Amino acid sequence: MQQHKRHPDPELVIDVILKASRILLDSGAETTRVEETMFYISRAMGYHQSQGYVVSNMINFSLEHGRDSRILRIDANGTDLTKIHQVNAISRKICHHTLSLEEAHRELKRIEKNNIPYKFSTAIFFAAVISFCFLFLQGGTWADVITAVVAGTIGFIVTESIKKHFLILFIPDFLGAAAVGIITYLGHKLTPGTDIMPVLIAGIMPIVPGVLITTAIQDLLGSHMIMFTAKALQALVISFAIGSGIAIPLFLN
Repeated sequence: MQQHKRHPDPELVIDVILKASRILLDSGAETTRVEETMFYISRAMGYHQSQGYVVSNMINFSLEHGRDSRILRIDANGTDLTKIHQVNAISRKICHHTLSLEEAHRELKRIEKNNIPYKFSTAIFFAAVISFCFLFLQGGTWADVITAVVAGTIGFIVTESIKKHFLILFIPDFLGAAAVGIITYLGHKLTPGTDIMPVLIAGIMPIVPGVLITTAIQDLLGSHMIMFTAKALQALVISFAIGSGIAIPLFLN
């Protein structure tokens, strides 16, 4: 098999690699996936001595020895599995030489600009579905359905609305959990004789950092201890914020 020739424009190679890596890291991909994508693309383009390093808010990459490193700062880490899937598909096409770098660059720019892959109303709907399902998984009753769904929906709206405008930890999840707790407490007063705990658990499930915890474990298994520590601490802070917000109705009850 004839070896693929090196691309004549190394700057375009670096741009494609960094843009793909940034989208992956922004979308909540684990460190191993980001680094492997960087190396797969560079090797497919004929660069076998590339070096890269990824942490939670920074990507450092050098295409070859003697070439300056490029450092890219990541401002926010969200969760978007659709973008991860799309970037993975583009990376595979590049490695199989079925997609040119110019086309890949255009596709990555389109994916990067598509900040909202679905309407916020759709996310709210599924937050309500999550609360509804977890209510019965925790032994709730039909009398608690309205309270659980409303609490989960309002808590999700509060949390995500604040996160869209402020890149801070603790406060969005604390206020969202507090909203869940207060609504649950008021609903419990209207339906006496029911257990408040299944409703509380169902209400907070839409804001639990499940993807963050999963990727932290994947980074641990991949021996990326710095990323594991950063994500684990972030998940711990979010969990503490949720617990603090939920404590409000428990003190009132």
